[in-house]
Formats: sequence, structure tokens, C-alpha cells
Amino acid sequence: MRKRVLVITPRFPIPPLGACEKDRYEGLLQMKRLGFDVRVIGKVFDFQSRKDIDDFSSRHEIPVTILPYESQKKRNRLEQALFYFKRLINPLYWDGAAYEYAHKDTREAVLGILDRWKPDVVWFDYTYLWPLYGIFRARGIPIITRSINFEATHFLEEDGRTLKNYLKFLPKLLSEIFTIRKSGVLFSITPHEERVYRRFGAKNVTTLPLRGVPLCIRERHNIRDTATLHVFFMGSTYNVHHNRHALLFILKEIIPRVERQAKGAFLFHIIGSKVPDAFAEYFISDAVSYDGIKMGEELETFLGTMDIALVPSLMGAGMQQKIFEPLARGIPTVVSPRGLAGYPFACGEHLLCAKTADAFADGLLAMRDTALRRKLSANSIRLSKKLFSQKRLDGIITDAVRTLT
Repeated sequence: MRKRVLVITPRFPIPPLGACEKDRYEGLLQMKRLGFDVRVIGKVFDFQSRKDIDDFSSRHEIPVTILPYESQKKRNRLEQALFYFKRLINPLYWDGAAYEYAHKDTREAVLGILDRWKPDVVWFDYTYLWPLYGIFRARGIPIITRSINFEATHFLEEDGRTLKNYLKFLPKLLSEIFTIRKSGVLFSITPHEERVYRRFGAKNVTTLPLRGVPLCIRERHNIRDTATLHVFFMGSTYNVHHNRHALLFILKEIIPRVERQAKGAFLFHIIGSKVPDAFAEYFISDAVSYDGIKMGEELETFLGTMDIALVPSLMGAGMQQKIFEPLARGIPTVVSPRGLAGYPFACGEHLLCAKTADAFADGLLAMRDTALRRKLSANSIRLSKKLFSQKRLDGIITDAVRTLT
């Protein structure tokens, strides 16, 4: 009999625009392909298309139960005051993401599916869903938790180390500790974060890379010998702090340095959504263009014409797909070493590393050497196949479910 896996996920990952959504989207398809009987409970915002979710469910034969976000429900003033009062009096729920899963309607929906469907294992996407863990532990159902980042540290890096944010940091840290203690298997997103979880006492923790990366692996990338090299930075959306800071660093610090030393040698392309209007002044140069959002075949065609990926990583935790997708594709990459997060890509062998604006400029100038780009491309593809192959990631999932059930 096929094992039944109930997946409980935040905002249902349609459309799968960012790395997190792609990870969860491909994870659902992966579990179905591996022969598990999969069912999903997911939250939705009003702007999401119910039809697209229904089409996904029907096409892949994955039943989906969608629930509205509690924080988005319409309430009168008294009900709204009571909603936030309950959160205020319990410090564990100062983390609003966790509080979302502590409400009666969400718990009753979960209990109803448990009574009807009786899963063998439950898979939680993200560590802040811990308020639901007790339901499954009471019934002896094993818990797998997929961490997308060590949220407490990520929050401080993204939002700043202020007194107010340290108060928010504490409940987020408690969320991570609860998850460690109550999960049968914990999947970290990077080797670095696996070590963090182990320091906090996690025993059965394994690194599971972004599940969208295997689809990016290519056999080769066209390394061109050309006078003008095309360089790109790929942020899913610039509403995200670390993407916005990285983009400003590129526009304000890196590109002017490169232009002073080798004017016309590089053309910089920026893709992604919601570039701040305040950045418009940096796009008046002929050296840089904003190419908008790229998805599907359009993204495939675009990346095929690129010579270099430029990825400064100034803040944020987790595994950034904008770093590892170019490496898997064999696109020569200049990157901040912190962004590698413990994955064994070596500076000078698989990519070039830089920490300062001057170093990034030097790295780009070095990439004018076609032989260097060929070497980096071949080496990054070879290592990506070893680390991120579909077979390897499939084995990580099946081993975890087999161990628990």
C-alpha cells in the first residue's frame, strides 16, 4: 500500500515565482512521482487564483484543501481587538507567522482531514507551523519538517538588529527549538544551517537542497568569445530586502567601477519584479538594462544568452536559487562566499568569489578570459550534478519516509 503523506504548507505555491515557492511546488510533484499518496492543506490569499489551484490539483491528482489566512479575515472592531489581544498575551505567538496556525478554524480543518484520510506521515513546510504539531503527536503520526532557513537569524539579517526586532527574534527562536524537539526528521536547506540545527540539539537533521535546482542542471553552457559580455542579476522580487540591497550594491558600487576600468566590455541585465522607483536613476546608463520578469521558456532563452552571473549576497539566510541555478547551468558566476552557505563550491575552481565592490569588479574583469570561463562552467556543472541530482534528492526523501514509517 502506498504511504500517505499529508503536506501542510503556507501560501499555496501557485504561481511558483520565487525560490521558496518553486521548492514547495516541485516537492509536491516529486512526492507524487515517488509513488506517495499526497494530500495538501495550504493557505491562500485573496489575490491567488482558485482556478489555477484547482487545475493543479486535478492535473496531478493531488487533493488540495485551501484555507484563508486568519489575519486577512474580515472582523468587526471587537473581534479584531480580541484577535490581536490573544496574540499579545502569549509571547509564543508574538511571531505572527506561528500565530496563524493556532486558530480554531485551521485546527478543525486539519482534524477533519485526519479523521477522513489517516496519513502515515505529515510534512510541514517551514518551522513556524509548530502550533499544529501537537495534533499529530497525539495520534502518533510522524512529523517531517522542511526548513527554508533558520528563521530567527534570517529575520535579524533581513530586518535589522534593533531592540524591537530582538523582541520578535525570541519567539522565532523558540519556534525553531519547538520544531527541533517535535520533528521526527528535520530537513535543513544548507550544510551551514544543518550545523546550526545540530548545535541546538537536532539529531535527525539532513540537508535537502532546493528541489527546483535539479531541473536547472545542464550538460553545457555556450561560452562565447566576444568583445561585450552579458552579465545578469536575477532577483525574484525586489520587495525582498536582500534582493533590493544586492541590486543597489550592483547599480551603485559595482557597475561604475567596471565602467571606469573597461567601458563597453560588459552589458548588465537586471531581471525580476518590483524594482523600486527610486532606482530609476541608475538605469540611464547604456551599460545596464532592466529586462523585467522572466519565466518558463522566456527565462530559458534569456539565460542561454548570458555570459556571467553576478550575485552579491549581503544578507539573509537559506539557499539562494539565484546563486545555485547559474552554477547548475554552467554559467560562470561571481558570488559572495557567504551565499554558498556551506555547499562545497571552491573559489577559483567552480566560481569566482568577492566580498567588496572592488573585488566584484576585479572578478568581472577576470572573466574576460574565455579559458577561465570554460573551466568554471565545466567544473560547476560537474559538482552540481553530484550535489543536486534528482536521484540524490529523491533518495533523501524516500529514506526519510521509510525511516519514520
